[in-house]
Amino acid sequence: MKKIILLCLVSFSAFAKTSFLDSVNRTKWGDLDVVWIEDDKFPKFTASFYFQDGALQDSIPGLTQTTFDLLTSGTSKHSQRELSEFFDFYGANLRHTVTHEYSVFSVQGLTRDIVPVMGKVCELFRDSQYPVNELNSHTSRAKSHLKNLVTSHSAIADRVFRNISLEKTPYAQPVEGTLESFDKIKAQSLKDRLTQLNQTKKVLYLAGPKDAKSMEAVIAKECRWKNNSEPREVSLSKPESQSAIYLVPVPGANQAQIRIGRYLTRSEVGNKFDQYHFLAGFMGGSFTSKLVQELRVKRGLTYSAGAYVSIQKDYGRAGVTTFSKNETTAEAIALIRDIFAEVGAGQITPKEFEHQQGHQIGGYAFGFEETTAFLAQIMLYDHQKRDLEELAKFPESIAKLRPTDLATADLEAFQWDRMTIVVIGDKSLEKSLSKIRPVRVLDYKKFL
Repeated sequence: MKKIILLCLVSFSAFAKTSFLDSVNRTKWGDLDVVWIEDDKFPKFTASFYFQDGALQDSIPGLTQTTFDLLTSGTSKHSQRELSEFFDFYGANLRHTVTHEYSVFSVQGLTRDIVPVMGKVCELFRDSQYPVNELNSHTSRAKSHLKNLVTSHSAIADRVFRNISLEKTPYAQPVEGTLESFDKIKAQSLKDRLTQLNQTKKVLYLAGPKDAKSMEAVIAKECRWKNNSEPREVSLSKPESQSAIYLVPVPGANQAQIRIGRYLTRSEVGNKFDQYHFLAGFMGGSFTSKLVQELRVKRGLTYSAGAYVSIQKDYGRAGVTTFSKNETTAEAIALIRDIFAEVGAGQITPKEFEHQQGHQIGGYAFGFEETTAFLAQIMLYDHQKRDLEELAKFPESIAKLRPTDLATADLEAFQWDRMTIVVIGDKSLEKSLSKIRPVRVLDYKKFL
């Protein structure tokens, strides 16, 4: 096994240095930082505009998300239908993602259409009017979606868990907004938020042929963006010890959704990015992961189980996501607790450790088959303020890990006394769950 890892390490290190770092070009177009990868395979481009501004800056929960959601709702010259027909005609694809720390607006299209497509995108950012009729329609749909969220027990579990596990931090409010906040969002507040986004620091992550550089002139002339503001730094205190299980009864629950986890402070994250990535994969990254083997294969308590240690710029989150039948929910939670303890105590077999090393090193290059996936990784590293050299050295970093490193990472990330436990299921679960921790019963409507 060690020989296989060494061979993979040598080949992927060479591959990374020649195909990854050498292909990344960094430049500036005026005030705009640009990361460009030349890709001549197809006559198309992908332009992802990273805004160092997200939902943390919302004066009303959901304001940034709605600002992007309704960006194509109408300008002073064109209606929503006309804008939709324009982008459909050129086959352009517009997407956006809003997180608490940043936002991304992406455009994909043919390179021959860069001038009209990017010109229209710039018009959206300059002149979106957020017509009242479109805003009212969007608000109605959004509120209806939240009210019906209870029919998706997995979705309501994620929403409730974020709020409870991140309580007393600025990250607790959902990016999407709440039933109460939607009524507070007005057209003018959306215009004001768009103005702020136009002024914030931005980075363009661009992939495409040499012709893609023609958008520089379009952005300079039509968008007229500024990079005047940067987001505030956030400092979090370490999560407090947890003494309860939060049970949220929902109708028609023939099984229970289980969420266990906590947030990590920046000092806890340190520079242990690769160690935590390995830990997440070892615990719940595949069918052969520790949680899946113990919960599903050996005991049949669930169909799937996932683990994550996701790290942003100022904080991180570590946790486990799974589900089980009502009658086995308490057993599943107790087993997860025991698995955390076993891994933290170093009770790891050489076979399962080396298997995870081979899995992560072997699958490393496949994550970059698409140029857009590579760009997304660069964006994440930049956001985390990491040296891109670490991306190329990832296989080496994983190969150097030892079982003691895994045990230490487990003890740091999955501290049981600080783990928030949320269960979405039947009210009858209260009795069995109380054998693990005292149970607090909450109304799901509180989190809509």
